Amino acid sequence: MAFVEHLKNCTDCKKEYQELSQAWHALPFDYTEIEVPESLKGEVLGFVFDHKRKSGTETFMAKMSKLAMMLKSQFTPVSASIVAVLLLAITGLGIANVQENNRHAANIPIEILTAIRLKAANQSHPGANGIAYIVQQGSEKNLVVQVNEFPNVEGSQVYQVWLLKDGKRENGGIFKPDENGFGLLTYQLAAGQTFDQIGITVEPDVNSSEPRGQKIAGS
Repeated sequence: MAFVEHLKNCTDCKKEYQELSQAWHALPFDYTEIEVPESLKGEVLGFVFDHKRKSGTETFMAKMSKLAMMLKSQFTPVSASIVAVLLLAITGLGIANVQENNRHAANIPIEILTAIRLKAANQSHPGANGIAYIVQQGSEKNLVVQVNEFPNVEGSQVYQVWLLKDGKRENGGIFKPDENGFGLLTYQLAAGQTFDQIGITVEPDVNSSEPRGQKIAGS
């Protein structure tokens, strides 16, 4: 409606609208069909959604100017304006949707389902201890492991958490404690995943599919 009102007072737009209408009605009678370049979609949408562009110092206005020049080369001024408005609307809706999802997730309380005490596994490090929590937020479950007084690791060494179920071990994540022996790990549990026990070993590197080092603590 606003555009119709604008046409009444804008000679340039009225002229272009008439030319576009004539061209549109003539299309069924005389046109040559060509394929849209494969790069066009990527160039247009990539400009909007690709936030990792090579020129990190390029300002927002410079990017908008580049988009405008690209659209101008592909479309008439009226068509380019429509495409630009649509792209901006899509971007705005996408940002609003992400923000809404984040607000929704923030409003879901975190519930502690289980707390598991972790004790030293041998006399070499009797002070090693910790606690593991299974927490739930909405449909998502996470294992949170907190340890204290763990010996420091050297070089490529890491601590690895193992989840035991019916005698089988599954990797539950790796971590390194700080200089005071305090460590923290969060591991997202798969849907329906359960375990009977927790074990923590010190491994020579991050590539262990089975325990290769000494067990330090466990449930």
